[in-house]
Amino acid sequence: METRKFTENVEMYLKTIYLLEVETKAPARTGAISKQLSISPASVTEMLDRMQEVGLVRHRKYRGVVTTAKGRNIARRILQKHCLIERFLIEALGVKDTAVVHEQADAMEHILHDDIAMRLHRIVKVPKECPDCYDLESELCGKLAARGKRGAR
Repeated sequence: METRKFTENVEMYLKTIYLLEVETKAPARTGAISKQLSISPASVTEMLDRMQEVGLVRHRKYRGVVTTAKGRNIARRILQKHCLIERFLIEALGVKDTAVVHEQADAMEHILHDDIAMRLHRIVKVPKECPDCYDLESELCGKLAARGKRGAR
C-alpha cells in the first residue's frame, strides 16, 4: 500500500521545477518557479530551502535549483499521473474543455493511488513518451495539446 510522504504543495513545486529543468535544459530559476506557481519569490526560496533539507532538490542562490534523483522520481510519478488523468478525462469521458481537464488533473494527481493509476492504464493508452512530452505552455500532455486549443468546448 502506498503512503504519501509529501504535501500537495511540495509535489507541485517538484513538478514545476522538473518541467522547468526539462524545458530550459538548465537549473530552474526562482523567478520562473514564482511565476509558474503564482507565489512570491521569497516564499519560493523558503520552500526550496525546506525541500533541500529533505533531499528533494539542490538549491544554490542566484544559480537556480535542480531536482535530485529522489525529487525527479517523485516529479515524474506525479506528472505521469497527471497525463494519465488528462487522457482518461478526454478519451474515456469525452471532456472537451482542456482548461477543465488540466484543472482536474492538477487536483487529482496528488490523491490518485498507484493501484488506481495502474487500473486506469488498462482503460486509456498513454504514449511511451509520457511524461516527457508534457507541454508546460499549454499545460497538457504534448500529444493532447497538439489536438486542440485550451478552453475549446
